[in-house]
Amino acid sequence: MTEFETDVLVLGGGPAGVWAALSAATAGARVALVDKSRCGASGPTAAGTTSLWNIPPGSARDEAVRRAYAHGGGLAEPEWMLRVLEETHRRVEQLVAWGYRFPGAGNGATPLRVYLDGASYLRRMRRSLLEAGVRILDHHPALQLLVDRDGVVAGAVGVRPHNSFRSWTIQAGAVVVATGGCAFLSGGAGTDVDTGDGLLLAAEAGAQLSGMEFSSAYGLVPVVPAPRDTLFGPGLALHFATLYDEFGTEITGHRSAAFTAIADGRRIYAALDDVPYPVRRWLSRQGLIDRTRRVPLRAVLEGTVRGTGGLCIAGTDCATTVAGLYGAGDVMTREPITGAVSGFGGQGGAWAMASGVWAGQGAARFARGRGVIGPAREVAGAGLNPVARIDPRAVVGLVQEHTLPLRRSYWRSAGSLRDSIGELDAMWPGAEFDLGGFGVDRLRARQAAALLAVARWTKYSALARTESRGMHRRTDHPGAAADWRVRLTSGGLEAVWVRSDSHQAVADTMPAPAARPELTAADPLPL
Repeated sequence: MTEFETDVLVLGGGPAGVWAALSAATAGARVALVDKSRCGASGPTAAGTTSLWNIPPGSARDEAVRRAYAHGGGLAEPEWMLRVLEETHRRVEQLVAWGYRFPGAGNGATPLRVYLDGASYLRRMRRSLLEAGVRILDHHPALQLLVDRDGVVAGAVGVRPHNSFRSWTIQAGAVVVATGGCAFLSGGAGTDVDTGDGLLLAAEAGAQLSGMEFSSAYGLVPVVPAPRDTLFGPGLALHFATLYDEFGTEITGHRSAAFTAIADGRRIYAALDDVPYPVRRWLSRQGLIDRTRRVPLRAVLEGTVRGTGGLCIAGTDCATTVAGLYGAGDVMTREPITGAVSGFGGQGGAWAMASGVWAGQGAARFARGRGVIGPAREVAGAGLNPVARIDPRAVVGLVQEHTLPLRRSYWRSAGSLRDSIGELDAMWPGAEFDLGGFGVDRLRARQAAALLAVARWTKYSALARTESRGMHRRTDHPGAAADWRVRLTSGGLEAVWVRSDSHQAVADTMPAPAARPELTAADPLPL
């Protein structure tokens, strides 16, 4: 058994997790980072290109905030947008100072600081963690949180798949959950690790969620020939390509027209003329270009990975609603910066960076002020029974039946939502008490329980919001309603609850640029 104590424990080794760990280490904390796969080599960012919402101070930044606020259905907060832009710009400058080579840089030219190669970006960040003294534990999935007698989070427990599934226990003064969102095993690039694990273990400790109705983000990815079922590639570049249907008719307007065509049974293609040459070469090598020099596409649910919902934010340091637990990246709600729309366009990458820095700093402060950690116990969790009485594949199959199809998540109605809720609720008791086993069966059982829990939160929240706003589309409530400019919080496992948070009601008007808050520069992070 691996068992030790540290000041800050970070769960997850994607962009948010590595920034959180580096930030906490810079603040003087002892830091350990555990990842269910390999830190810096798994997840959506490692699988392709990522982008950052990085705009220098000035009128362009103010205008970007104004546009993003309007695009987000009026649910975002300009103060948070400005904080994220400031933090992201500072950290991008720091990456430049470290010598990170951005695509398009060279020959004395100004670096292009919007797009990054995800794999090289995370490799560089992993080296920085090791140089900062962070203890990295790869292939150490977390299964449960630890709490002290007062309910304050005090670490986590998990298993080591590469070492006979032996258990590990790490006590910590504070925990940062950065496990990513939930894509429901839809097959999107790198999203096989995004199964909602962090959302479940946080909720089991009492954490609340927000914006789970905004979980219906879909992407367009190349159709992969059998027997391959997962695509690892630069899907971001295809987002901007011109689309055509099988009859050669260009699909114009919003991407919803493409999804409508797919739902109607038509085939959709991306034209190669708008795709950069390196991407075209990669697609050709993978055999993803058909005889007419087009790329067949399919719709893939990206859930809360590209969507918005996640754990509630209880402070500017990205604290959750549970003491001692902080969050960063896709596992936290992005409503403050994106409102009712997805994080596409760089907001997601910027949020991972900024929230990671803030969560790491907040966790280090909390651990420093906490002192000695007393006796801790494991939080009871679903799907952890010693004997399995139900096959997790049955649970996953039911969840996917009610989440992956466009008719279930992209377009919603009271009828379809109630039908899904009824089926998913009926499965929960079995998932909670009959899922389990040992070794890999235990991991699969826990993953199935997480997928089911996240699906229920999204369906209940979508049913409660009786309007259409941003990515939330109700066919029975097609318009946006002025009295719905509030956020919905949710939680619960045996009985899911949803409520409107009146304290988070959004102002009627966008504040003038002069109203921006005073931003203080954080200490630079080490190389």
